[in-house]
Amino acid sequence: MSKLVVNSYTLIRVLPIKDKEVYNTIKHFSEVKDIIMTYGEYDLVIRVESPSLDNLDEFIFNKLRKIDGVTATTTLLEAKPKL
Repeated sequence: MSKLVVNSYTLIRVLPIKDKEVYNTIKHFSEVKDIIMTYGEYDLVIRVESPSLDNLDEFIFNKLRKIDGVTATTTLLEAKPKL
């Protein structure tokens, strides 16, 4: 039996002088499975895997948003999780 995993994508706005520093911090979090720098409204996009919505909340509010230089986040939940 497969265990359910909450897959999400978080779009992150970062202060211009902090982009590489924030990228290097985020890439080491165990929840982050992929990270890319982008041009446009958001500076980074990360793919996150969490065992539950509570764990995702913990990651977003207590890790990601507390990073110096992160100014805003938008998180998108995968609509149809793979089982």
